[in-house]
Amino acid sequence: MCDKLKTLLRNIFLTSATAGWILMLNGCSLRSNLTIWAMYPVLDGTIESLLAETDIEFARTGLEADLKLLEGLIRRRPVDRALLIFAAQGFTGYTMLYLDDEPDRARIFYERARHYGMRALELSVEGISEADAPLKTYNERISRLTKQDIAAAYWTASAWALRIDLERASTAALAESPRATGLMQWVLDREPHFYYSGPLWFFGFYYASLPPLLGGDPDLSRKYFEQAMHSDGDYFMWGKLLYAKSYAVQTLDKKLFVSLLEEVIAGAKDEPEDLRLINRVAALRAAELLKDIDQYF
Repeated sequence: MCDKLKTLLRNIFLTSATAGWILMLNGCSLRSNLTIWAMYPVLDGTIESLLAETDIEFARTGLEADLKLLEGLIRRRPVDRALLIFAAQGFTGYTMLYLDDEPDRARIFYERARHYGMRALELSVEGISEADAPLKTYNERISRLTKQDIAAAYWTASAWALRIDLERASTAALAESPRATGLMQWVLDREPHFYYSGPLWFFGFYYASLPPLLGGDPDLSRKYFEQAMHSDGDYFMWGKLLYAKSYAVQTLDKKLFVSLLEEVIAGAKDEPEDLRLINRVAALRAAELLKDIDQYF
Protein backbone atom coordinates (compact mmCIF):
# COMPACT_ATOMS: atom_id res chain seq x y z
CA MET A 1 0.00 0.00 0.00
CA CYS A 2 1.24 3.53 -0.79
CA ASP A 3 2.93 4.70 2.41
CA LYS A 4 1.73 8.27 1.97
CA LEU A 5 -1.92 7.40 1.71
CA LYS A 6 -1.73 4.63 4.28
CA THR A 7 -0.31 7.09 6.79
CA LEU A 8 -2.95 9.63 5.88
CA LEU A 9 -5.99 7.44 6.05
CA ARG A 10 -4.82 5.41 8.97
CA ASN A 11 -5.34 8.80 10.57
CA ILE A 12 -8.78 9.30 9.04
CA PHE A 13 -10.55 6.03 9.79
CA LEU A 14 -10.99 4.20 13.11
CA THR A 15 -13.19 1.13 12.98
CA SER A 16 -16.10 0.99 15.37
CA ALA A 17 -15.03 -2.38 16.72
CA THR A 18 -11.51 -1.22 17.52
CA ALA A 19 -12.61 2.05 19.07
CA GLY A 20 -15.32 0.34 21.10
CA TRP A 21 -12.84 -2.19 22.46
CA ILE A 22 -10.54 0.62 23.55
CA LEU A 23 -13.37 2.37 25.37
CA MET A 24 -14.25 -0.84 27.25
CA LEU A 25 -10.71 -1.04 28.60
CA ASN A 26 -10.43 2.45 30.04
CA GLY A 27 -11.09 1.70 33.68
CA CYS A 28 -7.46 2.34 34.49
CA SER A 29 -5.94 5.49 32.97
CA LEU A 30 -2.54 3.92 32.35
CA ARG A 31 -4.03 0.78 30.87
CA SER A 32 -6.28 2.90 28.65
CA ASN A 33 -3.34 4.94 27.38
CA LEU A 34 -1.26 1.87 26.65
CA THR A 35 -4.19 0.24 24.88
CA ILE A 36 -4.72 3.25 22.60
CA TRP A 37 -1.03 3.41 21.70
CA ALA A 38 -0.81 -0.33 21.12
CA MET A 39 -3.83 -0.34 18.80
CA TYR A 40 -2.45 2.16 16.27
CA PRO A 41 -0.65 -0.51 14.17
CA VAL A 42 -3.76 -2.71 14.19
CA LEU A 43 -5.64 -0.07 12.23
CA ASP A 44 -3.67 -0.65 9.02
CA GLY A 45 -5.69 -3.62 7.81
CA THR A 46 -9.06 -2.02 8.46
CA ILE A 47 -7.93 1.21 6.83
CA GLU A 48 -6.80 -0.63 3.72
CA SER A 49 -10.16 -2.37 3.52
CA LEU A 50 -12.10 0.88 3.79
CA LEU A 51 -9.93 2.71 1.26
CA ALA A 52 -10.47 -0.14 -1.17
CA GLU A 53 -14.25 0.05 -0.70
CA THR A 54 -16.11 0.88 -3.91
CA ASP A 55 -19.50 1.31 -2.23
CA ILE A 56 -19.39 4.99 -1.31
CA GLU A 57 -22.38 4.99 1.04
CA PHE A 58 -21.21 1.90 2.88
CA ALA A 59 -17.91 3.65 3.57
CA ARG A 60 -19.76 6.76 4.75
CA THR A 61 -21.74 4.86 7.36
CA GLY A 62 -18.61 3.42 8.91
CA LEU A 63 -16.73 6.70 8.85
CA GLU A 64 -19.48 8.67 10.59
CA ALA A 65 -19.59 6.25 13.50
CA ASP A 66 -15.82 6.06 13.75
CA LEU A 67 -15.34 9.81 13.88
CA LYS A 68 -17.74 10.14 16.79
CA LEU A 69 -15.94 7.40 18.65
CA LEU A 70 -12.67 9.17 17.93
CA GLU A 71 -14.03 12.27 19.62
CA GLY A 72 -14.82 10.11 22.63
CA LEU A 73 -11.19 9.01 22.77
CA ILE A 74 -10.07 12.63 22.60
CA ARG A 75 -12.26 13.43 25.60
CA ARG A 76 -10.23 10.89 27.55
CA ARG A 77 -6.88 12.05 26.15
CA PRO A 78 -7.35 15.72 25.19
CA VAL A 79 -3.64 16.36 24.59
CA ASP A 80 -2.89 13.26 22.53
CA ARG A 81 -1.24 14.71 19.42
CA ALA A 82 -1.94 11.63 17.28
CA LEU A 83 -5.64 11.55 18.11
CA LEU A 84 -6.00 15.29 17.43
CA ILE A 85 -4.35 14.89 14.03
CA PHE A 86 -6.57 11.87 13.31
CA ALA A 87 -9.60 14.07 14.00
CA ALA A 88 -8.36 16.98 11.90
CA GLN A 89 -7.76 14.65 8.96
CA GLY A 90 -10.89 12.63 9.48
CA PHE A 91 -13.33 15.53 9.62
CA THR A 92 -11.65 17.24 6.67
CA GLY A 93 -11.83 14.06 4.59
CA TYR A 94 -15.41 13.27 5.58
CA THR A 95 -16.62 16.79 4.79
CA MET A 96 -14.76 16.94 1.50
CA LEU A 97 -16.15 13.62 0.31
CA TYR A 98 -19.70 13.74 1.62
CA LEU A 99 -20.92 17.26 2.41
CA ASP A 100 -20.32 19.01 -0.90
CA ASP A 101 -24.05 19.72 -1.28
CA GLU A 102 -24.56 20.78 2.35
CA PRO A 103 -22.61 24.03 2.78
CA ASP A 104 -24.03 24.89 6.19
CA ARG A 105 -23.00 21.55 7.68
CA ALA A 106 -19.74 21.63 5.75
CA ARG A 107 -18.75 24.91 7.38
CA ILE A 108 -19.35 23.44 10.82
CA PHE A 109 -17.37 20.27 10.12
CA TYR A 110 -14.47 22.06 8.46
CA GLU A 111 -14.23 24.32 11.49
CA ARG A 112 -14.29 21.27 13.75
CA ALA A 113 -11.41 19.82 11.76
CA ARG A 114 -9.49 23.10 11.98
CA HIS A 115 -10.08 23.22 15.72
CA TYR A 116 -8.60 19.77 16.29
CA GLY A 117 -5.65 20.58 14.06
CA MET A 118 -4.93 23.79 15.91
CA ARG A 119 -5.01 21.92 19.20
CA ALA A 120 -2.34 19.58 17.84
CA LEU A 121 -0.20 22.50 16.67
CA GLU A 122 -0.62 24.23 20.01
CA LEU A 123 1.18 21.29 21.63
CA SER A 124 4.25 22.24 19.57
CA VAL A 125 4.04 26.03 19.63
CA GLU A 126 2.13 27.70 22.42
CA GLY A 127 -0.10 30.52 21.25
CA ILE A 128 -0.29 29.49 17.58
CA SER A 129 -4.05 29.04 17.87
CA GLU A 130 -4.68 32.56 19.24
CA ALA A 131 -7.12 34.07 16.76
CA ASP A 132 -6.45 37.67 17.78
CA ALA A 133 -2.64 37.50 17.56
CA PRO A 134 -1.16 39.94 15.01
CA LEU A 135 -0.35 38.29 11.68
CA LYS A 136 3.36 38.97 12.18
CA THR A 137 3.26 37.16 15.52
CA TYR A 138 1.29 34.28 14.01
CA ASN A 139 3.81 33.88 11.18
CA GLU A 140 6.68 33.87 13.65
CA ARG A 141 4.99 31.08 15.55
CA ILE A 142 4.52 29.10 12.33
CA SER A 143 8.25 29.35 11.74
CA ARG A 144 8.84 27.50 15.02
CA LEU A 145 6.97 24.39 13.89
CA THR A 146 9.03 21.31 13.08
CA LYS A 147 8.79 18.40 10.66
CA GLN A 148 6.63 16.44 13.10
CA ASP A 149 3.96 19.12 12.61
CA ILE A 150 3.60 18.73 8.83
CA ALA A 151 0.50 16.51 8.95
CA ALA A 152 -1.26 18.70 11.52
CA ALA A 153 -0.35 21.86 9.62
CA TYR A 154 -1.52 20.43 6.29
CA TRP A 155 -4.92 19.32 7.51
CA THR A 156 -5.47 22.41 9.60
CA ALA A 157 -4.72 24.67 6.64
CA SER A 158 -6.85 22.55 4.30
CA ALA A 159 -9.90 22.61 6.55
CA TRP A 160 -9.42 26.30 7.26
CA ALA A 161 -9.18 27.28 3.60
CA LEU A 162 -12.14 25.09 2.62
CA ARG A 163 -14.26 26.72 5.30
CA ILE A 164 -13.20 30.19 4.15
CA ASP A 165 -14.08 29.22 0.57
CA LEU A 166 -17.64 28.59 1.75
CA GLU A 167 -17.77 32.00 3.45
CA ARG A 168 -16.56 34.28 0.68
CA ALA A 169 -19.29 36.81 1.43
CA SER A 170 -17.85 37.30 4.91
CA THR A 171 -15.08 39.87 5.22
CA ALA A 172 -14.14 38.38 8.58
CA ALA A 173 -13.61 34.98 6.99
CA LEU A 174 -11.60 36.41 4.11
CA ALA A 175 -9.39 38.20 6.63
CA GLU A 176 -8.36 34.78 7.93
CA SER A 177 -7.10 33.67 4.50
CA PRO A 178 -3.47 34.84 4.97
CA ARG A 179 -3.24 32.67 8.07
CA ALA A 180 -4.51 29.55 6.33
CA THR A 181 -2.35 30.06 3.25
CA GLY A 182 0.65 30.98 5.38
CA LEU A 183 0.35 27.68 7.22
CA MET A 184 0.08 25.74 3.95
CA GLN A 185 3.03 27.65 2.51
CA TRP A 186 5.07 26.39 5.45
CA VAL A 187 4.12 22.83 4.47
CA LEU A 188 4.82 23.47 0.79
CA ASP A 189 8.30 24.75 1.56
CA ARG A 190 9.15 21.57 3.47
CA GLU A 191 7.21 18.73 1.86
CA PRO A 192 5.44 19.76 -1.37
CA HIS A 193 4.37 16.19 -2.18
CA PHE A 194 2.73 15.44 1.16
CA TYR A 195 -0.55 13.56 0.58
CA TYR A 196 -0.18 13.11 -3.17
CA SER A 197 1.21 16.62 -3.69
CA GLY A 198 -1.54 18.12 -1.57
CA PRO A 199 0.15 21.52 -1.08
CA LEU A 200 0.59 21.88 -4.85
CA TRP A 201 -3.06 21.05 -5.57
CA PHE A 202 -4.00 23.46 -2.77
CA PHE A 203 -2.23 26.45 -4.26
CA GLY A 204 -3.33 25.57 -7.78
CA PHE A 205 -6.92 25.72 -6.59
CA TYR A 206 -6.28 28.80 -4.45
CA TYR A 207 -4.83 30.99 -7.19
CA ALA A 208 -7.51 29.89 -9.68
CA SER A 209 -10.40 30.54 -7.31
CA LEU A 210 -9.64 34.19 -6.51
CA PRO A 211 -10.21 37.18 -8.78
CA PRO A 212 -7.02 39.07 -9.70
CA LEU A 213 -7.90 41.97 -7.39
CA LEU A 214 -7.80 39.57 -4.43
CA GLY A 215 -4.58 37.85 -5.45
CA GLY A 216 -5.81 35.38 -8.06
CA ASP A 217 -3.25 34.39 -10.69
CA PRO A 218 -4.23 31.87 -13.41
CA ASP A 219 -0.66 31.47 -14.63
CA LEU A 220 0.60 30.66 -11.15
CA SER A 221 -2.37 28.37 -10.62
CA ARG A 222 -1.54 26.35 -13.72
CA LYS A 223 2.10 26.12 -12.66
CA TYR A 224 1.13 24.49 -9.36
CA PHE A 225 -1.41 22.21 -11.00
CA GLU A 226 1.05 21.03 -13.62
CA GLN A 227 3.67 20.28 -10.98
CA ALA A 228 1.13 18.20 -9.07
CA MET A 229 -0.01 16.48 -12.26
CA HIS A 230 3.55 15.54 -13.11
CA SER A 231 4.09 13.95 -9.70
CA ASP A 232 0.74 12.42 -8.78
CA GLY A 233 -1.79 13.10 -11.53
CA ASP A 234 -1.75 9.56 -12.92
CA TYR A 235 -3.53 8.10 -9.92
CA PHE A 236 -4.96 10.91 -7.79
CA MET A 237 -8.19 11.75 -9.62
CA TRP A 238 -9.30 14.25 -6.98
CA GLY A 239 -6.52 16.59 -8.05
CA LYS A 240 -7.68 16.54 -11.66
CA LEU A 241 -11.19 17.30 -10.45
CA LEU A 242 -9.89 20.40 -8.66
CA TYR A 243 -7.94 21.44 -11.74
CA ALA A 244 -11.06 21.25 -13.91
CA LYS A 245 -13.52 22.94 -11.55
CA SER A 246 -11.20 25.85 -10.74
CA TYR A 247 -8.58 26.70 -13.36
CA ALA A 248 -10.41 25.40 -16.44
CA VAL A 249 -13.63 27.17 -15.46
CA GLN A 250 -11.90 30.40 -14.45
CA THR A 251 -9.98 30.61 -17.75
CA LEU A 252 -12.95 29.36 -19.81
CA ASP A 253 -10.87 26.50 -21.14
CA LYS A 254 -13.68 24.14 -22.11
CA LYS A 255 -11.38 21.69 -23.85
CA LEU A 256 -9.21 21.27 -20.75
CA PHE A 257 -12.32 21.03 -18.57
CA VAL A 258 -13.76 18.16 -20.60
CA SER A 259 -10.43 16.38 -20.97
CA LEU A 260 -9.66 16.42 -17.24
CA LEU A 261 -13.12 15.29 -16.21
CA GLU A 262 -13.18 12.48 -18.75
CA GLU A 263 -9.87 11.27 -17.34
CA VAL A 264 -11.34 11.33 -13.83
CA ILE A 265 -14.36 9.30 -14.94
CA ALA A 266 -12.17 6.83 -16.83
CA GLY A 267 -10.11 6.35 -13.69
CA ALA A 268 -6.49 5.45 -13.24
CA LYS A 269 -4.90 2.52 -15.04
CA ASP A 270 -3.74 -0.10 -12.58
CA GLU A 271 -5.50 1.85 -9.85
CA PRO A 272 -4.01 1.20 -6.41
CA GLU A 273 -6.54 -0.29 -4.00
CA ASP A 274 -6.03 2.50 -1.52
CA LEU A 275 -7.39 5.08 -3.98
CA ARG A 276 -10.61 3.32 -4.90
CA LEU A 277 -12.90 5.23 -2.54
CA ILE A 278 -11.70 8.76 -3.19
CA ASN A 279 -11.44 8.15 -6.92
CA ARG A 280 -15.02 6.83 -7.02
CA VAL A 281 -16.29 9.99 -5.35
CA ALA A 282 -14.20 12.10 -7.72
CA ALA A 283 -15.73 10.27 -10.71
CA LEU A 284 -19.25 11.01 -9.49
CA ARG A 285 -18.42 14.69 -9.08
CA ALA A 286 -16.82 14.78 -12.53
CA ALA A 287 -19.93 13.30 -14.14
CA GLU A 288 -22.08 15.94 -12.44
CA LEU A 289 -19.84 18.74 -13.69
CA LEU A 290 -19.94 17.44 -17.25
CA LYS A 291 -23.72 17.16 -17.09
CA ASP A 292 -23.92 20.83 -16.11
CA ILE A 293 -21.22 22.04 -18.51
CA ASP A 294 -23.48 24.71 -20.01
CA GLN A 295 -23.54 26.48 -16.64
CA TYR A 296 -19.79 27.05 -16.83
CA PHE A 297 -19.16 27.82 -20.52
